[in-house]
Amino acid sequence: MNARLDSMYEVVRGQKQNGAAEEQKIDSLFKEVEELRLAQGGERNDGASTSWPAIRDDALLARIMQEHEEMKAKQETVTAVNQRVEALEASLKAIKQQHEAALKDNEDWKKEALRTGNKRSRLATSPSSQLKIPSSVPRRPSAETGSVDPTQLAQLHTLQVNALKQLRLQELNQRWEAEQENVRLKEELAKREAERTTLKSAFQQQLNSAGGSVLKTTRDKKKVGDGEEVGGKNGRENFIREARKELASKKKNDLVEICMKEGIKYSTIPRTITDIIEKRVEKALGKKATIQNVSEDDCDDDGKNDGRDSTNSSGPSRA
Repeated sequence: MNARLDSMYEVVRGQKQNGAAEEQKIDSLFKEVEELRLAQGGERNDGASTSWPAIRDDALLARIMQEHEEMKAKQETVTAVNQRVEALEASLKAIKQQHEAALKDNEDWKKEALRTGNKRSRLATSPSSQLKIPSSVPRRPSAETGSVDPTQLAQLHTLQVNALKQLRLQELNQRWEAEQENVRLKEELAKREAERTTLKSAFQQQLNSAGGSVLKTTRDKKKVGDGEEVGGKNGRENFIREARKELASKKKNDLVEICMKEGIKYSTIPRTITDIIEKRVEKALGKKATIQNVSEDDCDDDGKNDGRDSTNSSGPSRA
C-alpha cells in the first residue's frame, strides 16, 4: 500500500506543470489516496479491536464441542443400556411363559395321574392315596418360586413322563412274554396228551389183535417168566419194541432231557434207553420188565431188526 502511494505521489509531482485539465485528475487521485489511507487505518483498528472476541469464541467453541462429544458418548451408553434392558425384559418374559407352561403341564399331568381308572399310575388304583394327596397342589409364594429354574422343572417333568412310559412298556413286555409262555405250555401239554393218547391207542390195538393166544418170541430178547399169560407177553413186547423204536431216533440231548423228566440217571445211550423203557413198562403195566441191553449199532438198525422179529414171530409158537 505504501509503495503504491509513493508511486502516485511521484506521478503527481511530475505532472504539476501540466495544465488545468489535469488538476481534476490530481484531485481525484488525492481523494483516492485519502480513501485508501482511511481504509488502511480502519483495517488496523478493526484487527486490534476484534482479536480478543475471536479468541474467546474459539475457547467457547472448543468447550461446546467437548460437551457435545461427552453428551454423544453418554447417549450411546444410555442407548446400549436400554437395548440390554429390553433384551433382559424379553428374556424374563420368555422365562415366565416357560415357567407358566411347565406349571400348567405339571398340573395336567397330576390330574391325569390322579384320575380314576388311569392304568398308567399306581396312585389311581389306591383309594387311600386319593384321600391323602389333594387334587391340586397349592402354589408357593412368589418369593419361593422365583428361584426355581423353569428349564430344570421342564427336564424333571420330561424324566417323569419317560419313566412312566418305560414302566408301561416293561409291563406290556412282561404281559406279552407271559402270554407267549402260556401258549407254549398249552401247546406242549396238548402235544404230550396227543402222544400219550396215541401210545395208549396203539398199545390197546396191539393187545386186541394179539387176542391173548400168541406167545411173542424174539431173537435178541430174553424170555419173561413162564407163569405170565401169552397175551400179556405179546403186549409187553410190542410196547417195548415201540418204545425202543421211538428212543432209537433220539439224540443225546433229547435223552438227557427225558432222563431229567422221568428221574433216571444218564450213563450211556444204550443203557439209558434200557432204563427208560423199563421205567415206562413198569409205569404202564405195573410190573418191571427184564429188557436186554442194546448197543449203539442195534439202536441204528432197530427198524430192520424189528422187521425180522415180526417176521420170525408171525406164527404162533407151540410149547
